Amino acid sequence: MTGTVSQMPEIFQTAIVFVLGVIMAAFGNYCVDRLDWRPRYRSPWRRFPEQLQVKGALPKRTWVDRIPIWGWARLTRYAYAKPESVKKSSAKRTNLPSNNSESAYGWIPGWESRGFWIRPLLTEFLFGILIACRYSYWSTQASDATFGPVSISIIAWGVETLLFWFALCASLVDLDDYVIPDALMLPGFFSGLALSAIFPFLFAPPLNMPILWPLDWNGEHATFSVSAFTANALAKNGIAVTLGNVRAAIGIALTLAWSFWAFALLDRRFYLRLGLVKAFSLFFRRIRRSLLTCYVAGLWIIGLVVIWYATLRFTSLDVSQVYSFNSLDALVNSMVGLLVGASLIWAVRLVGGMALGVEAMGFGDVILMGMIGAFIGWQGAIVVFFVAPFFGLVFGILRRFSSTAPEIPYGPFLCLATVVYVFRREFFNAALAPYISDPVFALVIGGVGFVMLTVALVILRIVKSMIRRS
Repeated sequence: MTGTVSQMPEIFQTAIVFVLGVIMAAFGNYCVDRLDWRPRYRSPWRRFPEQLQVKGALPKRTWVDRIPIWGWARLTRYAYAKPESVKKSSAKRTNLPSNNSESAYGWIPGWESRGFWIRPLLTEFLFGILIACRYSYWSTQASDATFGPVSISIIAWGVETLLFWFALCASLVDLDDYVIPDALMLPGFFSGLALSAIFPFLFAPPLNMPILWPLDWNGEHATFSVSAFTANALAKNGIAVTLGNVRAAIGIALTLAWSFWAFALLDRRFYLRLGLVKAFSLFFRRIRRSLLTCYVAGLWIIGLVVIWYATLRFTSLDVSQVYSFNSLDALVNSMVGLLVGASLIWAVRLVGGMALGVEAMGFGDVILMGMIGAFIGWQGAIVVFFVAPFFGLVFGILRRFSSTAPEIPYGPFLCLATVVYVFRREFFNAALAPYISDPVFALVIGGVGFVMLTVALVILRIVKSMIRRS
C-alpha cells in the first residue's frame, strides 16, 4: 500500500474501510427505497401520507434515524409503540383499526412486519464486513506497482467494491418486487466496460491459465492479444494485415456488439397477431415514446466513444509478448463477458418459457448477468451461471416449508455466486482453466447443459400438469 493510509495501523485502516462499507450500504438502502415499485413508509427517507399524520399516532422522525445501523435500531419504536396512543376517532379518520390488541403501526401501508428494520440493519453491517475483508485481502497482495499515485491493490479493491454494491442493490430490489430496474443495471455494466478500458491490468487473465485461444496472426502461437487474433483472421481471409485494417475490424465488431446490446435493452413489443404493418407501427411507436429510449441512446453514444477511443489508442501490431494485454484487449474481454453472461440467462429465459409456458427468467436477470460478466469476464460469467442454481436450490427447499409463493427471485443467487467467485477466483481459475480457456469446449459444455435444462423443464411441466389433474 502507498501513501499516508498505509502508514496507519492495520486495525485503523480496517475500521475506516468498514465505516465506508456501512455508508455505501446505507446509500444502497436509500436507492432500493427509491427504486421499489411500491412505496414503503418504513424507511427513514419517506414522509407518511397526510391521512396517517394524526397527532399522537406516529412518532416523528429525527435526523438520528438516518444514521446507518443505529438509525434502523431506533426505528423499532414504530413496531413496538403502544396502541393506546391512537384514539378511536383518529383511527376512524385514518382507516386504522380501533382494536387495541396490536400496535397501531402494524397497519401503516408498507410495514409488512415488526421486523422491518432487521434486513436493512444487517445489510449495512454485513456489507461493511464484506468490504473490510476484501480490503484485508488486497492489503496482503500489495506490491510496488501503482497507477499514478494509487496502488494497484487499492484500485482492484475499489472495482470489486463497486461490483458488490451494484449486486447488493439489485438483490434487494429483486427480493422486494421480483424486478431488477434498468436504472440500476445500465450504469452497472457501463461501469464495467469503462473500468476495463481504464485499468486493463485488472482484467487480464491470470498468468497460470493455459492459453489455447486466440492464436496470433500466424495461427501458431497462442496469445491473449485481440489484435493478434484479428490479424490472424484477416490474413486467413486474404485481407492485408495493416494497423488500419486491424483497428477497423475490431472497432466495427465492438460497435455491432454494443449496438445489439443497446437495442436489446429497449422497451420492445412486437405482436405479429396484429398484422405485420400494425406490429411494426406499434413497435416503433413504443420505442419512440418510452423514457428508457433516451437513457439507452445516451449510454449507447458514450459507449461508442469509449470503444473507438480504446481502438484508436492501439498503435502497434507488435504481439511478440504472449501475455500482452492493453486497454483494447481488456475492453474486448469485458464486452465478451457481458454478451456471454447475458446470453446464458437469455437462453434459459427462452428455453424455460417454451418448456414451462410461463416466463422462467425475467429480463432483469439478463441485464444483471451482463453487468456481472462485464466485471469478471466470460470465464467468470460461466462459473457464476453454474454456481447460482445451488443457492437457488437451497432457497427453494427452505421456502417450500415456509411460504407458498410460487415466484422465486433469481437475481440474489447470481449475486451470491458472484461473491463466491470473486473470493475464490484463484481456486476456480486453477480448477477450470484447462476447460474454460478453450471456447470450443466451453461451447459444447454449454450446449449439453441447455439440452439437459430443457429436458428437466419439460419433465417439470408434465409433472405439474399431472398434479393439477389429480
